[in-house]
Amino acid sequence: MVQRPGERIKLKPATGREIVRLLERYNLSDTSEDIKGIAFERFLGKTFRGEIGQFFTPRSIVDFMVRMVDPKEGNIACDPASGSGGFLIRFFDIVRQQILMDADNEYQEYKRRITAKYRHSARGAEELRKKYEAIQASIDQRREGSRTWRLSNTCIYGTDANDRMAWTSKMNMILHGDGHGGVHQHNGFINVNGIFEERFDIILTNPPFGAYVEPSDVLTEEQIATSPEQFRRYSNEYGDLYKRAQAHVAAARGKPIASLFELPTQGGRKLGKIKTEILFIERCLSLLKPGGRLGIVLPEGIFNNPSLAYVREFCEDRAYIRAVVSLPQDTFVSTGATVKASLLFMQKFTAKEKIDYDRKKAAADKEIREKYTREISAAVSKLKLYIEKAAKNKDADRRKQLQAELRQYEKDMEAKLQAEAGALLKEQFAYPVFLYEAQHVGITATGEPDTTELYEDAKLGLPAGVTADATALALYRAFRSNPDSSVRVQA
Repeated sequence: MVQRPGERIKLKPATGREIVRLLERYNLSDTSEDIKGIAFERFLGKTFRGEIGQFFTPRSIVDFMVRMVDPKEGNIACDPASGSGGFLIRFFDIVRQQILMDADNEYQEYKRRITAKYRHSARGAEELRKKYEAIQASIDQRREGSRTWRLSNTCIYGTDANDRMAWTSKMNMILHGDGHGGVHQHNGFINVNGIFEERFDIILTNPPFGAYVEPSDVLTEEQIATSPEQFRRYSNEYGDLYKRAQAHVAAARGKPIASLFELPTQGGRKLGKIKTEILFIERCLSLLKPGGRLGIVLPEGIFNNPSLAYVREFCEDRAYIRAVVSLPQDTFVSTGATVKASLLFMQKFTAKEKIDYDRKKAAADKEIREKYTREISAAVSKLKLYIEKAAKNKDADRRKQLQAELRQYEKDMEAKLQAEAGALLKEQFAYPVFLYEAQHVGITATGEPDTTELYEDAKLGLPAGVTADATALALYRAFRSNPDSSVRVQA
């Protein structure tokens, strides 16, 4: 079902016989989708670690992150670095359970009313049968247009640049119940089919760390090619939003991939190569609809490295920082990654919120600049006067020295103005941020299951001293219901 046209499965006869020998004792039809998915990930985890350096995000982390963004029926989700498809699979499973539970509640409520009306008569039984069949039709995933069909076919999207991972993701999703049709083997930074800017309610991802996007990485014709038939199809389906997204990419044909983004330019200066995780932050925010929610795994340097303050400011200019959950140092050690990571959760501004933020930012900037207008004017005038005198005296060395002092003064003052304006903005646009430092997250340094304090999981259990209402998820939900206004975003 996921095999590419013309592609052949290349297995030696002996390999095929051995696979059959090992599996013939099991009835896969009688096993749950979740069990098949777990077995699939366990088996392939070793394969990918050894061969191409790809790793699966621990299931406990995936489950927690999906629950944190609180998916609902009708939400459209994307993972632009989908790997094995873990986030998309869990999104699919949670929303499907919501649909099935809602359908059951609908039937039980209808049954209560019919029973009260007909008192278990034949007429009542017939009415219940009709209602049951109608509800079953509405949740039959094989029935086009049903609630679960829409979930599987119109709400789940992902990309992975590695072709093996993309096809692995598709197979993994099929084993978990489907939803694979929106997954593509494609560069996650570049639009493809239904994946483009301002399209998604939810983005969940664990992007690759440490690699760089180089200036030599350019947009090729193959990466952006869209047939006339596809363009008409998606234009009809998605309208002007799709057309603008395609035009934006087409305009960058032959240019560096980084030219599609703002973050590679800092203070008007191009940065050259840029880390992939930084570009993925911008990509995720751009993919979100106004008001959309993001959960992303990031190296901790993003949160505290002084040189990356511009990245944090970029995020704060576009979204609410809802939560930061620090993970233990050894969370990803079993997969071969030693970097300490944290989970960042953001919610993109709505159009109204963005207008309010920009207005307050402009006001803060104006207030601070007016505060220093006289001081700066006096200092600049004084230095310029000295420069003129040095020029008249034909003292070239003195003039160059003073000109350098003027440039440095203006640079230092601009940095001071921006810092003070930023501090003032945080006061005027203050909002609460949930911060949590986890010790037990469901996996040990050796990859064995562990207890988790992130959320209540019957299989993993809670650490000693942690109750169900004191997990990170429970605390976050309580926090969102009654936030502590004393907590503010920290630069």
